[in-house]
Amino acid sequence: MNKHVFCMIMASTLAACGGKPEPKAAETAPTAGSPPPVATAARKGPKLGVQQELGEIDPKLAKAALEKADPALFSCHKAGIKRVEYLSGAVKAFLRVGEDGKVRWAYLEDSSMGDRATERCMLDVLSRTPFPKPEGGDAEIHKGWTFDGGDAREPSPWPADKLAAALDKQKAEIAACRAGTKGSFKVTAYVEPDGARGKVATVGIAPPDRDGESKVDCLVRALTGMEAPSPGSYAAKVSFSL
Repeated sequence: MNKHVFCMIMASTLAACGGKPEPKAAETAPTAGSPPPVATAARKGPKLGVQQELGEIDPKLAKAALEKADPALFSCHKAGIKRVEYLSGAVKAFLRVGEDGKVRWAYLEDSSMGDRATERCMLDVLSRTPFPKPEGGDAEIHKGWTFDGGDAREPSPWPADKLAAALDKQKAEIAACRAGTKGSFKVTAYVEPDGARGKVATVGIAPPDRDGESKVDCLVRALTGMEAPSPGSYAAKVSFSL
């Protein structure tokens, strides 16, 4: 049976800004023979206001909402194991919950799963999960899960430099995929034997931020199928950053 652990962090921030209008200069009576005073437009100081950045959800209620999503998340992993028998790893999701209790966006802050199809399934589940309405604005939720591979033999761990040559050949395509984004994409891949060589069979990626999520599928396509050194008679698992 799969085991999982989770963590959740909620944050709430309230920022206020404002100022006072500048004091009016003291009025003086005109002296004899002096020109009449010139009318000037009234000067206005900055308006007082309050900007609310984040709201919050009661942690117990948020936990209950997420627990209802657990069966569907584990179904995603179970479906992945049918394709990749040794599929395992940890994921950590970032959720932005709107004032209506619906998830506005979601992405994986971290993942060592190594399979985009499984990661996408989990994001779809989380995006549909209803939450209590936050108090004070949108709320942010961070939660992690760990999924084990059951009785399957674990892939051999590989250092990142094993794929250095293969990644260099894909440099232009990788650059095109991640154009316009900052930060690092965390990649986990499974390399399977392919004759005398190896090939990247499946890839999973955690983007640096919300905007990077839109680049993930392109990067997965660029990396999947790359030639690699032979992992031997069984698969290898490797993680690296782009």
